[in-house]
Amino acid sequence: MKLLDNLTRGILPLQKRLLYRTCVLPITLYGFQLWFFKGVSTVYNMTELKKMQRRAVLWITGTFCTSPLEGIEAVAGLIPIHLYLQKLNSQHQLRYATILPSHTINFLLDHAHAKNHPAHKLVISSLTSKQKAHLKSSIKDVNKRLNEIQACLEPNYILFSPSSRVVDHFSSRIVFHSPSSSSNNDTIVHIQKLNQAFRMSQIGPHSTTIIVNGEVKKSNITLAVAHTWTDNHITRQAHTQAINITSVKAKLMAIYIGLMPALNNNNIHQILVVTDAISATNYILESRPNPLQKAVLSIASNLKSFFEKDNRNHIYFWQCSKKAKWPRHILVDDQVKASANVFILPSKNSYLFNRKKECDSALIEW
Repeated sequence: MKLLDNLTRGILPLQKRLLYRTCVLPITLYGFQLWFFKGVSTVYNMTELKKMQRRAVLWITGTFCTSPLEGIEAVAGLIPIHLYLQKLNSQHQLRYATILPSHTINFLLDHAHAKNHPAHKLVISSLTSKQKAHLKSSIKDVNKRLNEIQACLEPNYILFSPSSRVVDHFSSRIVFHSPSSSSNNDTIVHIQKLNQAFRMSQIGPHSTTIIVNGEVKKSNITLAVAHTWTDNHITRQAHTQAINITSVKAKLMAIYIGLMPALNNNNIHQILVVTDAISATNYILESRPNPLQKAVLSIASNLKSFFEKDNRNHIYFWQCSKKAKWPRHILVDDQVKASANVFILPSKNSYLFNRKKECDSALIEW
């Protein structure tokens, strides 16, 4: 790598940082879970890793060897190696929430996480308090972390398997509308088309429009709001609150509370859903395992029933960003911002919220 460090023909510092993060760190930290867990001394390993990162940072920045490590790490855009390991280890523990039910690790976890498997003779719940106190294992840390999050994955559910998804059978009846680009002209054209589609939906006796929005506030309390429009006026308002979830799940919550009554109404054949995060709807239709599968399971199953009831049933998803300032979407957005937070009992965090929390805590400590 020193051959690439040439003042006249060498690579840029940004490229050096990219090379270090993509090639050096993954190889060096391969299998770190075997020695980086609570109760084990990591002094020697951390000392060697700090030396390695110091050499890498000096190579990236080209500074003097006597420069303080914390300062040149900040200049190079690299967090301290111990914080990086803490973040990786926390995310590694959370990943066990997404493993398949047949995975061997499930046999060693508590009954709540064993996923209907027979308990192993060395399962953690069978140990005494004294044995648990003396146990030093990454499985112990994983089991504790899984007790803090909500169950999130349904990988074997039939609606998420290829050839059984909603989009595999009814792709022609699910339509997405987004502006061609983020330019002002394309946004204006897109809003004009949205206004026309909205007017048509209000004229028809078997169509409705649902405008939704969800937002995570500073106190980690999420508010989701949905307005249902029929005959050019709001016929239904719905809102709900949650705690410790991400913005993507907040958008899905808003779609859920607005869309479910319309899907179960036999007199409705055309549904327009207006949201500022149309990408969140992909979680309803995709088949690959993702942490939001349990959240969209009810939407996907009701959406399939909606299409099976009548061949005339269609659903249209429209993107409407805040900068477009569409008046009806502003009403929903204002209600989200104006609503006061209510007291919500503490609950388990979502999978994605925990991942975000680990990244944020590492950056704050840095």
